[in-house]
Amino acid sequence: MDYMKLAKELLDIRIKLVQVPFVQILSKMERGEIFVLHYLVTHDGPIHPKDLSTAMAVSTARIATLLNKLEEKNQVRRYVDPEDKRQLIVVLTDEGREKILQHRAEILPAIRDFLEELGAEDAQAYIRIEQKLWKLRLENK
Repeated sequence: MDYMKLAKELLDIRIKLVQVPFVQILSKMERGEIFVLHYLVTHDGPIHPKDLSTAMAVSTARIATLLNKLEEKNQVRRYVDPEDKRQLIVVLTDEGREKILQHRAEILPAIRDFLEELGAEDAQAYIRIEQKLWKLRLENK
C-alpha cells in the first residue's frame, strides 16, 4: 500500500471538501463559540476552561476570549470552583442551552441529508471511520 499516495489524495480531497456546505457546518462547530456551547451541553458536571482548551486544541487565552464573548451574551457563566478556589468552572446558562439546541436542530437535517446521500453502507462506514479517528486521537494524547 502506498500510504504517501493516499496521504496526498486525502489532502487534496480535504481541501476540496471545504466548499461542501455540510463540511462548512461541521467546521463551524469545531471552533469558536459554537464549539464551546456544544461542548458544555454534551458534558455533564463542572467544566474548567483548561478542559475547553484541551478539547479545542487552542490556548487558554483563546478560551478566555471566547468565554468573555459568551458571558457578554449571557450564554455562559463562570464561577469559582467550590472544590478548588483557585479554579473557575464554566456553566451553560438557559440562553446558551437554547442557542446550542436550536443550532443543533438546524444542522441535523443537513447532516442527515449528507449521510443519506452516501447511502446506508457508506454512511455507516463514514461514522465508523470518524469514531476510529476519535479513538486514535484519545490514544495519542
